[in-house]
Amino acid sequence: MKKNKIGHARGHGHGLERKKYLRCSFFSCPCPCPRACPILFLLLLFLISSCNFKPDYCRPDVAMPQSWRFDPDESCDYANIAWWEQLEDPVLNELIALALKNNQDLKVATGRVLEFYAQYKIVSSKLYPEVDLNVSYLKEELTNGLNYAPIPPGTRFNNLYTAFFNFSYEIDFWGKLRNASDAAKSQYLSQIDARRNVVLTLISNVASSYVLLRQFDDQLAVSKKTWKTRLDYLELSTLRYEGGLVSEMEVKQAASEADSAQVEVERFEALIPQQEDLISVLIGEPSRAIERGALLTELKMAPCVPTGIPSSILENRPDILQAEQELIAANAEIGVAKAAFFPSISLTSAYGSQSTALKNFFSSSGKMWDYGLAALQPIYTGQRLTYQVKLAEAIKIQAYHSYYQTVLTAFQEVNDALIGHEKAKKIVVVRTSQVADLQDYLELSILRYDNGQNDYLTVLDAERMLFEAQLALCTSEGDVFLTLIGIYKALGKGWEVEED
Repeated sequence: MKKNKIGHARGHGHGLERKKYLRCSFFSCPCPCPRACPILFLLLLFLISSCNFKPDYCRPDVAMPQSWRFDPDESCDYANIAWWEQLEDPVLNELIALALKNNQDLKVATGRVLEFYAQYKIVSSKLYPEVDLNVSYLKEELTNGLNYAPIPPGTRFNNLYTAFFNFSYEIDFWGKLRNASDAAKSQYLSQIDARRNVVLTLISNVASSYVLLRQFDDQLAVSKKTWKTRLDYLELSTLRYEGGLVSEMEVKQAASEADSAQVEVERFEALIPQQEDLISVLIGEPSRAIERGALLTELKMAPCVPTGIPSSILENRPDILQAEQELIAANAEIGVAKAAFFPSISLTSAYGSQSTALKNFFSSSGKMWDYGLAALQPIYTGQRLTYQVKLAEAIKIQAYHSYYQTVLTAFQEVNDALIGHEKAKKIVVVRTSQVADLQDYLELSILRYDNGQNDYLTVLDAERMLFEAQLALCTSEGDVFLTLIGIYKALGKGWEVEED
């Protein structure tokens, strides 16, 4: 809108401080006759309602990278799909459905959306007139105990019947109510984005927890197999020791290795129920055993890794959208604070009937009405209004930098997830090759030990390295899916919108 000087548009009674706040557009026309001036003046007052002290909002200018630091060889745009179904595990699908239905954090986020929607409607209701109906009946007895003329008998009791409508309306000349409504609306929208972020995090956490559970299952299986093998070695070493073929030292070494494998078995047997408890909380149920679906190695990998373009992050990540809505709300609150310097102008009226006798209540003699115009102008507030503006501006500064930091964090998370996923796939290839090499190494060590070409310590060392490599391979296989889940979560849109 065009900016006009207050002195020209509203007279010369306003100071320079208000001039820099006022931003409005007026129609100007000559007064044709003195009798028309009051009408034009009222029209001008309503035209002034286009004034607004809220600063113009524009999205913060964030330096956008042209591409991600690491682009996968096979990338695709992330579509609005339930990506977890691509893993082809019906148990995982059921767990996510239960989480979306029963998760308590999601229910809290939904309640918060409803709360802020109600607050928005409460604030925006002030933009409209308010009409009240006041109905009352009063019966009183007058006293003779005062030093006045005695009240004649039969007139000491009075009735008073009252019924009237009250009408009040605050004219939003300076945009105070509109800006307050805009701020409340942005806060409400921010809670919608916050709820979307809860959905995004919930689905990712359920999928990640399930992948970890299947990883622990595989590691427990490897640990039990190794423990059994080491117990067999211990039994064999004991027999050889009793036959005088080996020293007691070899028996102790075999016992020590069996004990270390048992420790791993106990550790994973503790991690698995703890992971099941975590999943139970996520799906909103008491702790229970979780059904298993596909093995970790049987989960299907996505045919391509979703990436998108960096600029789309600003429109996709719910945390970024939430931060921007909070910035918009803070910007609107500045307009509310600045409008407080100017008078609040209200229209009031009442219409109804009042009578001491019910039979006269509906007659013309009982009719009553009034109307008026009220204005409240702050004169001295001890700089309260000034610092309300400074407070609103300080909150906007915080919201601005919070938005900027959220965007930077989003770029970091996407880049980290892309790099981590690609490297995790390569690590799985290396780990698989390492396990195969160590299996050959163990077989050769056992063969040489049986032929007396090396001691039992070499066998134990080969078996220990194989055990560690097998556990590491299970971890790497889990990391491939965990980093893929991280990519979807970091991108922030597409698959969770439909579930929301």
